[in-house]
Amino acid sequence: MQHQQPTDLGTLSYRITSLEQHVQQLQNELHAYVPARENDLQLQTIRSTVERIEGDVKEARKQVTDLNAKLETQSKEQDLMQIRVLKWAVGIFVGIVVTVITAMLIYFLTHPGA
Repeated sequence: MQHQQPTDLGTLSYRITSLEQHVQQLQNELHAYVPARENDLQLQTIRSTVERIEGDVKEARKQVTDLNAKLETQSKEQDLMQIRVLKWAVGIFVGIVVTVITAMLIYFLTHPGA
């Protein structure tokens, strides 16, 4: 029985050493896994931030496009208003000129010698 005991101790020692190596490998893998998981979480956070910024940029671009369209519409309406005002001013000026010429013509026709 004593002869079996050293063999069992040697086997047991080998198994313990082997288990220690496996535990050490698992610890190394665990340490490598945790930072990788943290990196994945950081990458996911960065991606969500980028997607949110892209959405904000798209919304801002849409607002700028809408504002630009409104400004163009207002500019066209303002141009049309200015044209109408000019037509009225020219019409009034032409009306005054025609009235003055008509008055002068009537005066010269009714007062031929003057």
